[in-house]
Amino acid sequence: MEHERVADLLRRSADALAPTPRERERMRLRVLAEFKAMEFDAPPAPVRDLAGRSTAPGRLMVALAAALCLILSLGAMSLLLSRDALPGDPLYAIKRSAESASFGLAFDDAAKARKHLEFASARIDEMEGMAARGGTPIGSYLTALTDFDTDAAAGSRLLTVLSTNGDGSGLTYLRDWAKSQSQRLKTLRPSLPERADTSADLLTAITERADALIARLNCYTITTGATDDVGAIPATGTCTTRPPASQSGSNAPTPTSQPGASVLTNGPGGGSAPTTQTTTPTVTFTTPTVAPPVTTGSKGPPPTTTSGKPTGVTVPLPLPVGTLPPLLPGLPSIVLGG
Repeated sequence: MEHERVADLLRRSADALAPTPRERERMRLRVLAEFKAMEFDAPPAPVRDLAGRSTAPGRLMVALAAALCLILSLGAMSLLLSRDALPGDPLYAIKRSAESASFGLAFDDAAKARKHLEFASARIDEMEGMAARGGTPIGSYLTALTDFDTDAAAGSRLLTVLSTNGDGSGLTYLRDWAKSQSQRLKTLRPSLPERADTSADLLTAITERADALIARLNCYTITTGATDDVGAIPATGTCTTRPPASQSGSNAPTPTSQPGASVLTNGPGGGSAPTTQTTTPTVTFTTPTVAPPVTTGSKGPPPTTTSGKPTGVTVPLPLPVGTLPPLLPGLPSIVLGG
């Protein structure tokens, strides 16, 4: 009896919790739509949230953002791993692409010249790595040597032109860089192919060119105005020394304060040719003030004296007293007045 009562209670509960006919119809239609999509390979109906809005665009944006983050992280990781890549390695192309990008960030010729020399030094670093690893194909060495020559020559051309038009400090930097890289290449010479002799000759030419230009920094003519593979070509004529810094504003030396003094300047043959510089002394002319004559016994305004500049001069002026220097060397001085 008790069991029948419990069963009857469960049936009533099931009827109360069962879906309504409308809900059953909606579930039936949803199941049929799913089977129809699977049968004709149609895309599934978009999933909607509680408000009835489709969640497909939001999920698409999340998927795209995740894919972008993955690509960026992989690119950064590849760039980091490519820093130690050597010619012939899979990531070496990424390393060279990163160097090209950094070169594009150099906006003036001085920065570009130093970037070229920095890349050339990196090529020797790679040759040292290949020599330490061993078993490197000769083609990898040839690639590094060719790229080294290209960057070293380009950096030398830019730096020599800029330095000869400026203070010349870049020539010392270029000479020291070429000497240090030449020593590194000489150490690696047993592991390198014969092609390395060309790179060694290039470094020697850069060093000699820098020394030749440094020797002419104090000359009026430093270069010939032409360039070759390693940069500006130094002039070969007689070196006419530039004047000191106090005379840099004029081609002629500063006149002396004493009449007839001579200043030595550099002649065309490199010697000293005397040049006479004379200065004319300044003579100050004074105009006397003349009072009007006074007539005894006549009436009139009292005589007045003026201390300012006269508006007119009615008497001859006295000649100034002074001595002028001779017009030509060997002639006597000219005496005025007296």
